Amino acid sequence: MKNSPSMNRRSFLKGALATGAVATAAVTGAGALAGCAAQPKGSADSTSKGQADGATVYEFEIAPDPIPDSDIAETVDADVVVIGAGFSGLCCALSAAENGASVALLERMDHVSGRGGSIYAMNSKLTKEKGYECSIEEIARRYKRMMGYHSYRVDGRKWMLHFNRSGEAMDWLIDRMTVGSSVGGYDLTPVMEHWYEDPENINGEFPGTHEFLDGPNGKGPDDNPQQDVCDNMALYCEKEGVDIRYETEAKQLAKDGDKVVGVVAKSGDGYVRFNGKKGVVIATGDFGQNKEMLEKLIPWAAHQTEFGGIWNGTGHQMAYWAGAAIDRSETPAPMIFCFQWRSITRQVRAFQGLMVNTDGRRYGNEDNVISHGGLALMHEKGHCAYAIWDNDYANEPQWQNHRYVDGPKVFETPDDVRAYWQTVVDGPGTINMNGSGDIEVKMIKADTVEELVEKLGLPRDETLKTIEAYNGYCETGVDEEFGKRADLLLPVKNGPFYGIKCTPWFLTTTGGIRCNEKLQVMNEDDEVIEGLYCLGSTVGDMYCNCYPTNFPGHNLGGTCLTFGYVTGRHLAGAE
Repeated sequence: MKNSPSMNRRSFLKGALATGAVATAAVTGAGALAGCAAQPKGSADSTSKGQADGATVYEFEIAPDPIPDSDIAETVDADVVVIGAGFSGLCCALSAAENGASVALLERMDHVSGRGGSIYAMNSKLTKEKGYECSIEEIARRYKRMMGYHSYRVDGRKWMLHFNRSGEAMDWLIDRMTVGSSVGGYDLTPVMEHWYEDPENINGEFPGTHEFLDGPNGKGPDDNPQQDVCDNMALYCEKEGVDIRYETEAKQLAKDGDKVVGVVAKSGDGYVRFNGKKGVVIATGDFGQNKEMLEKLIPWAAHQTEFGGIWNGTGHQMAYWAGAAIDRSETPAPMIFCFQWRSITRQVRAFQGLMVNTDGRRYGNEDNVISHGGLALMHEKGHCAYAIWDNDYANEPQWQNHRYVDGPKVFETPDDVRAYWQTVVDGPGTINMNGSGDIEVKMIKADTVEELVEKLGLPRDETLKTIEAYNGYCETGVDEEFGKRADLLLPVKNGPFYGIKCTPWFLTTTGGIRCNEKLQVMNEDDEVIEGLYCLGSTVGDMYCNCYPTNFPGHNLGGTCLTFGYVTGRHLAGAE
């Protein structure tokens, strides 16, 4: 496959010229998908390619012909038009409506969708109540940490917007979710997730992740509480007079000169034009199900990971055809995890046992969070490695910690941990993560190390040699290969023994649409495309390299909640 090194406005124009399909007024195509939502998977995997100036041109780069006015059966006027009724779109729509704006919210499905549950915010009333208020100095430290992780190739103004306004936005959300029954929904309980602490302040997580429990979809750590949040948000939107149009699929952005002024959407057998006097907001989720877009925009990740993905990028395409540029780094960031670790710990946390590659050798310090560990696997042959541990690993206190601050423990006893491992050993060999596809999770149990190595299919002599050397480091407390902390040097000696094949899993994409700190979409010359905004997983220049888990739930808490809340207020004239 041929891949051009980057995609910008100029390359889009080349593609359009090559086919004679340069857009004029209303030129952006495709669907209203749920921002930060999970189903259904898209089917917009275009396959037709052409050539322009020696570069591959993909079908998704080519703007469609405008829908003729004669096909439009209805026109709806509103102050704000939001495309996508996921979490980001719902936050924006409700925030704008509460501040006096008339809002039309378009959703191609027959319901709103939420996914996950972890929502990160600093200095909310809940974090303050739990004793985790962040000073200006601490915020600055966290900012520098993230800038360094992303090699300063991200927009620090957006990160500070989240850090400075997330507490306010979260309090706004808490005030509504806790009395959701007042609009016919569910009263949800806000809780604060526990976090993985690193005394070296390198690979650890920062406290501030919220969840909302006690709804029908949020009873425990394996559920999807975000669906309850979104269901409540939709009811609040209805109360505030938001015109929610389900089964209404956005097809084209309407432009007046260079300004975006509305959206043409398919509803039933006809088309409806929605005019947005103050702005049009793209909150349509990721492009993880569009293999052409992955091939063009993130080939390194698409070709080296187990493929999952969620949405098909039709919102991105609408923006591109309207003149939007991609992230300045020219590579939107994928969200890559090692989900097999979750099958060991039942949490999105680090695995600190022994990791070996297909040659039976260690390849790094095992003290990594789930996203960093997923990236590390991509450097190994076959893009995989194997986690190995023994029966005593269940005795480690971290696996009996609390899922939520002041909440019940994930596992009460070491025997609970072992019982959980046995369910994975006896399980079907796959798990489905929030509709992202089946992930291979085949945990092996053996009475001897030799038997385990054989069942894992690893080279016997080299792997046993590695285990012996590692056990020696555990005895001396000094990791002579990679310097892992002494307290994490856990020997593999006492059976039964366990192992699992680990692969990097491409969960979704983040970014892809260039925008400023006001979430206004920008072109290749960094000029604002008047009237067009983006939220959620479409927001560019938030992440580089890979989505980090140092702030679990940053995408939901930052680009969805905080940015949606602030953008809604801005469009309504409240700030």
